[in-house]
Amino acid sequence: MKNISNSNDRTAKRIRWAARVIGIIIGAFWTISLIASSIAEFGTPVPIEGFILAGLITINMAGVIIAWWKEKIGGIIIVAAAVSLCTFSYIEAGHNKILAMLFSGFPFLISGILFLISWWRSKKVYFP
Repeated sequence: MKNISNSNDRTAKRIRWAARVIGIIIGAFWTISLIASSIAEFGTPVPIEGFILAGLITINMAGVIIAWWKEKIGGIIIVAAAVSLCTFSYIEAGHNKILAMLFSGFPFLISGILFLISWWRSKKVYFP
């Protein structure tokens, strides 16, 4: 007889690692982009939008780091911050608002949802 909880555990682990990889890759991309932008524009005044973007990226990265240990809490933080980042991108983008949302907050949103799915699947109890 197939052990359902064991296969569920493997699936939860795969989903968890997919969420981690997506979160780290997109977080590293945004962190490097913000650092490079800061270096390139050193000495010029930073608009308020730059501070908001940096804050939202920082919150998303903190959520990814927290989700390595606490999937539920980290996933909730990531989803909330990703929705905020998508909204901010939609408001600030001049043209191609949907494209701005897809490149900025959507990958974080996917990562957060995957963390929550992984947490839910690992906590789900199957009775034979």
